[in-house]
Amino acid sequence: MRHRFTPSFFGTALVAAALLAAGSGVPATAAASELTQISRTPYKLTEGGSFAKYAPRVTALDGKLRKASFADVLTDGNRTARPLCRSTGISGATGFCWQTGGDTDDKQWYPQGVTGSWDASATGSYAGHKAMLVSWHSDNGGGTKGVRISFVNHDNPGKPTYRHVLLVEPTTTDTFAAVKIHAGGIAWVGDYLYVADTKRGFRVFDLRHLWRTEADPGKTKIGKGSDGKYYAFDYRYVLPQVGGYTQNGTGSCSVAPAVTAPLCFSFVGLDRSTTTPSLIAGEYYYDGKGGSRLTRWSLNAENKLAEETAAAAYRSAHPKLQGGLAHKNTFMLSSSRNSTTAGVLYRSKLNAASSTSHLPPGPEDLSYQAAAKRLWTLTEHPGNRQVIGIPLDLG
Repeated sequence: MRHRFTPSFFGTALVAAALLAAGSGVPATAAASELTQISRTPYKLTEGGSFAKYAPRVTALDGKLRKASFADVLTDGNRTARPLCRSTGISGATGFCWQTGGDTDDKQWYPQGVTGSWDASATGSYAGHKAMLVSWHSDNGGGTKGVRISFVNHDNPGKPTYRHVLLVEPTTTDTFAAVKIHAGGIAWVGDYLYVADTKRGFRVFDLRHLWRTEADPGKTKIGKGSDGKYYAFDYRYVLPQVGGYTQNGTGSCSVAPAVTAPLCFSFVGLDRSTTTPSLIAGEYYYDGKGGSRLTRWSLNAENKLAEETAAAAYRSAHPKLQGGLAHKNTFMLSSSRNSTTAGVLYRSKLNAASSTSHLPPGPEDLSYQAAAKRLWTLTEHPGNRQVIGIPLDLG
């Protein structure tokens, strides 16, 4: 949401999961809607020279902070995940729960986006490792600490370890600031991490640039301190923004707008089944109604947007969408209601009825691990936070 799976749902969830895994296309519940294609021409994102703007700042800061490699950070985990700690109601589910205590129950930080090294490369690994990345936004205190990314070491899926890394925006060649966005979805492609910027578009971060920062027990310092050292609210590593893509105008997530209005970038997923990978972005509306738009953005060989105009656009009747992706003409969409009501997973194709199944309350972003035939999602509510892998064959 922009902010226990009860026993009565378990039977339905098990049946629905089996239907989805089998690819039967038979609706698991009575509700079914269509996904329709709409004109792509109203939807444009411009890079606006952002990569050129950030390049000298990042280069300068590379020379002022201690650099770390992706493998350095991934293998420096300071937290240990647990096996799934609550029933998901999904047959064959795998995954993990966060470390007991802070991450499970913290009401300042909320998990939102999920992606994996299977998104980053066709081989399913990055820098010699299997990994997952999860975004969290700080919800209290005005969101002053911005966004952090959990680097989850998934080399041994039964015993994942992880560490939180703060996202930062280089504001000059000498310092950086927190990134104050919701980060409702993330997609990892090559060296780049695309992060949904709700009203604007995408921010882009580069995993080849990771900086080590100083201890800050008070958790109050960000950027260059008066002592000339660099801090990040006591996070030991930061990941800098290197570019971005912005629409003309700001999107609203309050109510479903006119079809040509600026978009609400609530989440972003990936489609690796296209000739080059493409991003799938979508909308969540607070009014609880459908009409959410989905847009596809083709990437080029450098894993940047291939053109300013969306490659395709669609409209879904499903309400309160929290995550979405596509694979071989099939769209997977997640929807949530509140902390006690089951979420919904939709399997959709253009101009066809959707099949549906239940998810635990509070499902968010989605990522598809094609080689393992597994769909990943995560739940956000304190006390009921899990990262869940669902058996699912999308062809």
